[in-house]
Amino acid sequence: GMRLNETVSLAASGAMSLSMTHPSDCNVYLVDCGKESVLIDAGTGLAEKDVIREIEKDLKNTLSHILVTHHHADHTGGLSVIKEYFHARVVAPEKERRSIEEADESANGLDIARNAGYYPADYKWKGCRTDLSVVPGERFRISEEEILVCDGAGHSPGGVCYYFPGKKMIFVGDLLMHGGKVNLQNIPGADIRRYAESVIALENLEVEQFYSGHGCFSLHHGKEHIEKAAQAFKSLGVPPNFL
Repeated sequence: GMRLNETVSLAASGAMSLSMTHPSDCNVYLVDCGKESVLIDAGTGLAEKDVIREIEKDLKNTLSHILVTHHHADHTGGLSVIKEYFHARVVAPEKERRSIEEADESANGLDIARNAGYYPADYKWKGCRTDLSVVPGERFRISEEEILVCDGAGHSPGGVCYYFPGKKMIFVGDLLMHGGKVNLQNIPGADIRRYAESVIALENLEVEQFYSGHGCFSLHHGKEHIEKAAQAFKSLGVPPNFL
């Protein structure tokens, strides 16, 4: 993996970012929580051996949980293999749990994205059993870290962000990108009004470290990316788009 600081490592990244693993992979982050570690998202599953190898390079303790930001295949296709390999528990947004468990390609827009060339033509998405469902506003603990679940709907119907108050870090999935860009796609479940609500609510958090599902991340001054996008939405506009 690529160690970003004493807590976070990058375990996978595709062509939209650092091209560490399969080109279609999202950014996958490994977070040390003290006695246990968690993975944020799991990649496509097209380079799962590479992802597992990158995780093992930086893993100091037990990988106990995989926290899923949303159900798109580039974030969930690797879940089943990584879950089984590390005996980890999968934490998923309640609203998207069914599509992950049933590998529902029309619910998560994979059929459209594959036709648009975002995945290999023969790509098959493997669903995965989930162990824990979370809803926005919920708090849970893993080892020494408390984690707050924030609403991330807008890019997908029920996505979430994971905020670690102790470290002032947030994992926003595909809701927000570096520079305050959004990732509003012509896919099922995308909703501009929900998008604005989710982004504006994140302004209430103290954010130093900002980790997004594609593109660049910020180790300091992470709140600037949230504020830029929120400002555009508050002015009744739409922030610039990542794609």
